[in-house]
Amino acid sequence: MTLSTAKHALSSPRALLDTIRIDKSGGDVSESGQFGKWSNKDLDPSPPEQRTWTFWSFFAFQFSIAFSPTTYNVGASLYAIGLNWWTILIASIVVSGMVAALLLLNSRGAAWYHIGYPTFIRASSGIYGSLIFVFIRGVVAILYMAIQTLYASKFIAVMLRCVFGHRWTDIPNHLPESAAITSADLLAFGILWLLEFPFAFVHPSKMDMVFRIKSILAPIGLFATMIWALVSSHGANFSGLSTAKAATGSALGWSFMKAINTIVSNMIPPLVNIPDLARYARRPSDTIPMSVGLMLSKPVVVMLGMVITAAGYKQFGEAYWNLWDFYSSILDNYWGPGTRTLVFFAAGIQAFATFVTNLTSNSIPVGCDLAGLFPRYFTIVRGQVVCFLLAWVCVPWKLTYSATSFLTFLGSYLCFICPIVAIMVVDYYLIRRGNIHIPSLYTAQKATPYYYTSGFNIRAFISWAAAIALVIPGVSGALNPGSIGTAAVRIYDLGFLISTSVAGALYWVLCTLWPVRIFPEGKEALGEGLGFEGMRRTEGFFGDEGAVPEYLVEILDGVEGCVEVVKGIEGKDI
Repeated sequence: MTLSTAKHALSSPRALLDTIRIDKSGGDVSESGQFGKWSNKDLDPSPPEQRTWTFWSFFAFQFSIAFSPTTYNVGASLYAIGLNWWTILIASIVVSGMVAALLLLNSRGAAWYHIGYPTFIRASSGIYGSLIFVFIRGVVAILYMAIQTLYASKFIAVMLRCVFGHRWTDIPNHLPESAAITSADLLAFGILWLLEFPFAFVHPSKMDMVFRIKSILAPIGLFATMIWALVSSHGANFSGLSTAKAATGSALGWSFMKAINTIVSNMIPPLVNIPDLARYARRPSDTIPMSVGLMLSKPVVVMLGMVITAAGYKQFGEAYWNLWDFYSSILDNYWGPGTRTLVFFAAGIQAFATFVTNLTSNSIPVGCDLAGLFPRYFTIVRGQVVCFLLAWVCVPWKLTYSATSFLTFLGSYLCFICPIVAIMVVDYYLIRRGNIHIPSLYTAQKATPYYYTSGFNIRAFISWAAAIALVIPGVSGALNPGSIGTAAVRIYDLGFLISTSVAGALYWVLCTLWPVRIFPEGKEALGEGLGFEGMRRTEGFFGDEGAVPEYLVEILDGVEGCVEVVKGIEGKDI
């Protein structure tokens, strides 16, 4: 951009918008999509050269994502309600199994048709209705992006203490108490942010190696920490971790259900975000290992967090549920060159692990969502850059310092998201039987199947609202204990199961009574007899359509209708 162009861009908001348009005249046409204003290169189906995520990529992604502070300290809140370590472990295994199944179900359509969440959600919610669900996910992801960046910066602060000692801890604080952060901690946040920021410019299709590295380093760092804690403490003291009376009888049962809800709440991001990554698979079978990675990692990290905390309690007399506090305690009690070196590397691994989780759970989804909301102005990379910048605007140190009720509300995110996931799964498998018409996902016309009622699928929104209405009173009880009756609390403790099952079942009933259109007008005859996922063989296109990606032209060229196309390429791996 020349100086004169920059001055023109800043002369008015309209001029600025014209300058940053993806499809502006004389701009890079490769950024624009093939299907009009609802399209850009990141909303369109991923071409073969971007389908780089392999069997091992998905295993590493889901295995490594559990190694984060939110999973590590999940046992803290569960000990407080009277559960013991083995009950918490069982709950984490049960939850891992349920979420693993939903992950696979929600990834299959994206893996066949190679489209991300903002595009895929249009099939079930309507082309205009999708904007609501995309917005909800994006807003919460931005908030979590800021908070996870703050968590990762805590490890940076530990590393700086290892290097500079009292010269770091004695940095004078020039910020008022109302700032909710010290000068040193703000500096650590800034350093971590600068280390993260270059990843904002990396497209998700090229990000798989980062997760592979994390899947090796993060377990090594955490297991090494546990071994040191057990050896130096000569065991662990679980009995002293909580003063709450052990739950028994029906109280144990309801506490167990609350544990399921609590553990699910920090597993929601990959559950709804998985289409954004599954689109880069060659076929759905490539995504199967992520369920194995989840089943192996989630219970292990929860258990490691409890063991390390219990060992630390036995040795230091205090339960450090935050791993950075545990590392700081080690420095307090074992200060020396060897300890400082080991803690430096251990904290460095955890800082890396935390901000890598931040990429998949937050920055990539926000990038996708901004592309979905503003396809003429945002690609995924542009959206990721904005997400990183907004991490400062959210001032996460204030959110975590004084707004405990706000964090509780974020933990209730599952009440809003799980119904969306259930609707997507039911719509794909039971209503459409795996048949998605790709061009219609980018067309706001009555003749298309995803226009519904003025662009909104009323069935989906009724189902979503009904599921939330059942659970939402419990959010008030979580924010203000004692403000609602026991029945509402119990329903909230079953929030994941109730909101997911009710939304899915009600959506199926409504679509049965009020059927949706599966194919565009004039194409119904071609769609008959395709069977389950018949359209996936042509990646969602009919043979006589003009807007076909170049990599499919050779297959579809000159073939009239989808049935003939299917017969012509049956058995081919496209």
